[in-house]
Amino acid sequence: MIHIYTGNGKGKTTSAFGLAMRASGQGQKVVIFQFLKPKSLVTGEEISAKKIKNLKIVKYEQSHPMFNAGADVKKSIKKAMAEAKKAILSKRYNMIILDEIINVLDQGFAGKKDFLELIKKVPKDVELVFTGRGDISDIEQFADYVTIMIDKKHPLRQRVNARRGIEY
Repeated sequence: MIHIYTGNGKGKTTSAFGLAMRASGQGQKVVIFQFLKPKSLVTGEEISAKKIKNLKIVKYEQSHPMFNAGADVKKSIKKAMAEAKKAILSKRYNMIILDEIINVLDQGFAGKKDFLELIKKVPKDVELVFTGRGDISDIEQFADYVTIMIDKKHPLRQRVNARRGIEY
């Protein structure tokens, strides 16, 4: 089945990591591809996930796309997309999470047409999870779960900086 965690609210990646923990706890093999997140940015989810059996995280070195969406970002996305496609078709994993893939597609870093073709080829026993902000109209029709996080109130509006262990 296909899960989508989207919206402007907080918790999309955290929800996907929670699902990954649940699946790996039941002996399933999970891989998480993190797009648009530099390898140098280490989050609490990533630190915890590295201690979990059957769970692998794939990230690439790149500049932070919020500050510079240069050639290195595009190169890392292209490499991650190729590896994700290989993982999806390999039947090696029970769950594959494409973290921030919605942003990648919405911002034109990867082709929606190719991505939609890939979704159609997903083996029946592979669970896919997509996270990110942006237009999901093309992929929503393939989803079995769609969760929209709503940003109703957030401390950033009161100029509270991101806090370790809470926002990252």
